[in-house]
Amino acid sequence: MLCGTLPVFAEDDALETLGFIEPLNSTVSSRAPKPLSQTAENITIVTAEDIRALNAHTLADILDSIPGVQLQHNGGPGITAYALIQSINFNYAQVFIDGVSLSDVASNFADVSLIPAQIVERIEVLKGPGSSVWGQAMGGVINVITKSPEISRSLSGSATASIGEHTTTDTRVELSGTNGKLGYYLSGGYLGSNGLLPTMQIDSNHEYAKLTYDLPNQGQIWGTFSRNHASAGDLYALKYDLKERDKKDILLASLGLRYNLGDGLELEFAGRHSDMRQDSTYANISDGLPWTPTLPTSTIKQTVDGVSAKLNWRKSINLLTAGIDFNHNVSESNNSDGSTLSPWSKRSDRWGFFLNDTVSLGTVSITPSARIDKTQTGGDQVSASLGTTWQVDNNTLLRAFVGRGYGLPDLAFTYTDPVKILTTQIGAESTAVPYLWLKGTLFRNMTWGSGVEQLLAMGTELEVRTTPLFNTSLSAGWTYTDTHRTSDSSTVYNVPTHTLLLGLRYDDKTFRGMLAARHINWNAEPDWNAKDSGFLWDLHLGATLLKRENSSMELFFSGHNLFNRDQYNRDVFPNVPRWFDGGLRVNF
Repeated sequence: MLCGTLPVFAEDDALETLGFIEPLNSTVSSRAPKPLSQTAENITIVTAEDIRALNAHTLADILDSIPGVQLQHNGGPGITAYALIQSINFNYAQVFIDGVSLSDVASNFADVSLIPAQIVERIEVLKGPGSSVWGQAMGGVINVITKSPEISRSLSGSATASIGEHTTTDTRVELSGTNGKLGYYLSGGYLGSNGLLPTMQIDSNHEYAKLTYDLPNQGQIWGTFSRNHASAGDLYALKYDLKERDKKDILLASLGLRYNLGDGLELEFAGRHSDMRQDSTYANISDGLPWTPTLPTSTIKQTVDGVSAKLNWRKSINLLTAGIDFNHNVSESNNSDGSTLSPWSKRSDRWGFFLNDTVSLGTVSITPSARIDKTQTGGDQVSASLGTTWQVDNNTLLRAFVGRGYGLPDLAFTYTDPVKILTTQIGAESTAVPYLWLKGTLFRNMTWGSGVEQLLAMGTELEVRTTPLFNTSLSAGWTYTDTHRTSDSSTVYNVPTHTLLLGLRYDDKTFRGMLAARHINWNAEPDWNAKDSGFLWDLHLGATLLKRENSSMELFFSGHNLFNRDQYNRDVFPNVPRWFDGGLRVNF
C-alpha cells in the first residue's frame, strides 16, 4: 500500500475504506495502486487533515502521533530525532521522500526532524519488513508523499508564521497551481530557536519544488527538488562535560515518467539523486574548547545516484508489478585529527529486482512478493513475503502476513553480513461495533545476523477510534513488545515495551482542538537513568476566520509537554520542558 517513486494517481474505483474512515484520495500502493481490502501488511495512514490538527513543525512531530512508532528526540523542533517502528532499531527503518531515500547509506539512519511538515500531504507507515518490495527495510518503511499541485486554480498558496518560547520561530510560504498541463508546488521556510535546552540552538531553512506535466492516456512527467540546511546543537551531556553541534546539508531530487501503454499496462521510470553532508563539532561545556580525546570533529559525506523502472499490469482479478532498482553510493568520513576514528571511503553499486502480485478471488486476496538484492557490501539477499486478506463483510477485514527481510550493517563496522528478520502477523479491522473503528494486530519477529544476538519479539498493537459526536472524537493506540534472547530467554534492554497514545479531538471546520498524550516504556539499561513515568501531554488549538471561497485566515496555538517531560531513554537526551508557541496562517 506504499507508493512507488512519486505521485501515481490511482483510479477512483481502486480506493476503498472501511466504515466511516475518511476516503483515501491519493496513492495507496505497494509500487502500484490497490484498495485497502487487498493490503495484508499492517499499515497506518496519516492524512493532510491529521497533520493540520497537530500544528506540526517537522516530520518528527507527525510521527509522534502514530501508534507503534517510538521517537527519541535530542531537543526541540528541528533537532535530531530517531524513529523506531514497533521497537526495532531506528537504523533499520527506511524513510522515503517522494521515492528518494532519506536514510544515510553509511549508518542507515534517517533524521526525520529535517523534513518540514508543511510539504507533507500523506504518510504511510509499514510496520514490519518491507524488503520484498523496498529492499533494505527490515524495520519497516515510512513513506512520505508530498503535496501535489492544486489542479483547480492557476495560483494558490499560503503564508504561515509562528513564534514560541526561546524565540522558536517557524515561517513558511507555499505556492501551488496548474496552468494547462503544467502543475507546480513550491515551498520555502525557516525554522530557528535560541534553544529549548542549553546549547540546543537551531538555524535552518528549506526549499522544495515539485513540477508535473500531464501526458495523453493518463501519463505524467514529474520532477522534485528538496534542499535542507541546518546548523543545530545535538548533544548537551553535563555529566560528561560534552556538547555537540552539527551542520547538515541534504539535497534530494527526482525525475520520472509514467505512461499508460494500454491493455492494463503502465510503465514507470524514475531517476533520483541525493547528496548529504554532516559536520559534527564536539567541545567541553565548561570552557568551550575543542574536545578531542575520543571524539574528534568529523565530516560525513555521501551521494547516491539511482534509477528505477517498473511495469504494472492490471486486470480485473490481478495486479502484477515487476521492476528493477539501481543505486550507486559513495560514502566517506574524514576526521580533523585522525586520532581515534579512522577516515574511510566506500563505494558500492546496489541492484534490486522485484516481482509483486495481488490476486483477487472475490472477497479474498492473495499477495505474494519476492525481491533479489545485490548489495555488494552485504552480499546477495533474497526477500519474500506472502499475505492474504478476507473482507468478511462491509464492516470487517481480516489480514495475515509472513515476510522475510534484511538490514545492512553500518559501513564503518568490520562485519558485512546483514541482519535478517522473519515476521508473522495476523490482524483484523472492523466497524462492526457501533460508533467504533477497531484495528488489532499480533506479530512475531525473529531477528539474527552477524555481530548481533538472535532475538525473538512477540507483540500486539491495538487501535480504536470513535465516530465524531458533536464534532468530537476519541482515539487510542497501544503497542506491546516483549523481546528476549533465544539463547537463554533473558530480557533485552533498550527495546521499548509499552507505547500508549491517547487523543481527544474536536473539529467543527471553524474551531478545532486536539489534546494528545503519549507514553513510552523505554526498557533502558539501569545506568542510562531513563524516565518513562506518566504521559507527555500536548494541546493544539486552531480557529479559521475570515473565510472566503478560496481564502481564509487561521490562528493556531500549541502547548507542549504540559504536565510532565519525564519521557526519554537516556539522561543525556532529556525532553524539553513545557513550552508554548502560536501563529497565523493565511490561505489564498
